[in-house]
Order: sequence, then structure tokens, then C-alpha cells
Amino acid sequence: MGKKLIIKGVGTMMAKRVICDSPTPGEEIITLGTLQNLRIDMNVEVEDIFGGDGLFSIDQIVRSKSIEITATDAKFDLAAVQLLMGGNVQDVTSGSDAYLWSLNEMKSTDAFGVSTPLKHQVKVGKESEMVVRNVDSGKLLRYTTNASPGPDEFAYDASTNTVTVGSNHVGSDIYVNYMYEATVEALFLQKDEIPITVSVVHHGYFVQKCGTKRGIETELYACRPSGSFSIDAQRATASSSSITLQLIDPERPDGRLGSIKVFEAA
Repeated sequence: MGKKLIIKGVGTMMAKRVICDSPTPGEEIITLGTLQNLRIDMNVEVEDIFGGDGLFSIDQIVRSKSIEITATDAKFDLAAVQLLMGGNVQDVTSGSDAYLWSLNEMKSTDAFGVSTPLKHQVKVGKESEMVVRNVDSGKLLRYTTNASPGPDEFAYDASTNTVTVGSNHVGSDIYVNYMYEATVEALFLQKDEIPITVSVVHHGYFVQKCGTKRGIETELYACRPSGSFSIDAQRATASSSSITLQLIDPERPDGRLGSIKVFEAA
């Protein structure tokens, strides 16, 4: 009883999402294993009860209890976004969603207005969604199916993977934005999805000054994400992302919400 330990690190965290409505019911594992920090806050809200003329309360009533976990992960993955926004992460290898954008690809044009070839082949059927801008003037060019574009127009030639600009832009440098075919891992955000309920396990063990290894494991059976998830990209900075989870009642027959265990590590 009463084992003590000094927590000297951040440990690892795992979330388990129970899948009930898929063709193969089971559990989906979401790991947040490269943590920068993790904080578990336990809070009890009480209200004083007064009686008679005394200045001190005669008792207290517990109004609510809450447990909140905030985890910051050094590595980004879609699973953390999925926790908050709902939906399913899926591999997309073909079809209308199998594409990426190439943005601000700069190309030079020759005396006939023909650019050097693009890095990627434009996705079939997406030529009209290309965006072409003159680098110097900032002028946006309109797409045309005509092989000989007008003064402020451009055309795309799939056979050579080049862009041809109109007479007002011959010899100019241009920015080209376009879609190309790609295999991606995607989370499609839906307007009616809600945060995912998960069970959470946090585990860490640490060498104590006496040479023994002691660990702590916290398991919470039902948590719901809340707050905000930020993709905070900055120049010359490694971005990290945080997720906050709040405990909700798992409605187990034994009344348990979770557990905190301290142990000797082998």
C-alpha cells in the first residue's frame, strides 16, 4: 500500500474506439505515442450548506465531478483529428477523391506562349479547375478549350503536359495550380459527424533514485473530445497538436469510470 514514485517523463497514450456499425465490429486503436506533454485534471465541485446563525457551513453537497485529459503530440496524424471531428480515416487509391493540389508551380513560357512541362500529369477531367496567374502582373488567366487561347486565356495540352498562354502573356513566367492523381490517406469532414467516444489508457514507468522502476497507468473507460484542435504550422518551427478529452459516464454495471494503478516494473 502507498507506493510512491517520481514521474520523470510523459509516457505513452492509447485510445480505443469501439466500432459497432461496421461490417466487421471491433475496436479501432488510435495511438498518441510521441507525446510532448500530458495532463490529467481531476475536479470536484462542491457547494456549502448553511444552517442556523453560524458562519461556517454545516456540510457540503457535491454538485459534480470531472476528469479532463489534455495531450500534446509531437507527430501529426489524422487519428487525432478524427477523435474531435468524427468520421473515418480511409485510404483513397482511385476515383474522384484520389488527388492532390500542386500549388504555385512556376513555369516559364517561350515565344509561342508554351510552358515547360508540369511536374505532374493533370488529373483527367480537371483541366477547367486549373488556376494560372502571371507572376509579374498578377493577372489571372481564364481557361479555354481552344488550342489557340485569347489574349488573357490559357489552354492545357495533356499530350505534352504543358500550358499555352494567350498573346498578352507570351514569354512571361506563370504560376500554375492544378490537381494531379495521387494515393492518399484521407479524413472527409462531414457536417453531421460528432466527436468519437473512446476509452483511454496512459502508461509510463520511470527509474527511481533507489534504482527500482515504478510505473503509473491510468485507464478511463469513456471519454469524449472537446475544445479545439489546431494545425499550427509556422516557419522554422516544429508544429505540435493538442487534444482534450473529458470523461463521461460509461454506464457500466459495476459503476466504475476507470482506474489509476501504480506498479513495480520488471
